[in-house]
Amino acid sequence: MKMDIGTFIMLALAGVAVAFQAGVNGALGRQIGTIEASFTSFMVGTIALFIGMMLAGKGDIMLIKEMPLWKLTGGLLGAFYVMTSVMFVPKIGIGNVLMILIIAQLSTSAVIDHFGIFTGVSIPVNWKKLTAMGLMFFALWLFYKK
Repeated sequence: MKMDIGTFIMLALAGVAVAFQAGVNGALGRQIGTIEASFTSFMVGTIALFIGMMLAGKGDIMLIKEMPLWKLTGGLLGAFYVMTSVMFVPKIGIGNVLMILIIAQLSTSAVIDHFGIFTGVSIPVNWKKLTAMGLMFFALWLFYKK
């Protein structure tokens, strides 16, 4: 599947948002506490998503009752992600936190895609992806080398 320019731009903007989110949440965490900042971030996001769902939602939220529990763990995973970034951004900086997170995300997602774990469609790891992951780990080493 080819990626169109609109998709690329939206994803790039989401990446920019993550960098700002880490900085904003880190600053908030320094002021009010790690868990408190994480909770506040999720609360504000939940309110925004609720408004969006009321205005433009087309699904059926009541189907949540029929979901297996593992499909509801996304919020827990997101909370861990946000809380971890809130905790470490003030200590090691936005760039360092995001570098590690991005490499971990890409490496893990390559394995998930290879086995088609969530989609049922396998996107195999090949030499290009392995080379790219090796280069990312090399970049991480360079990023931290003094």
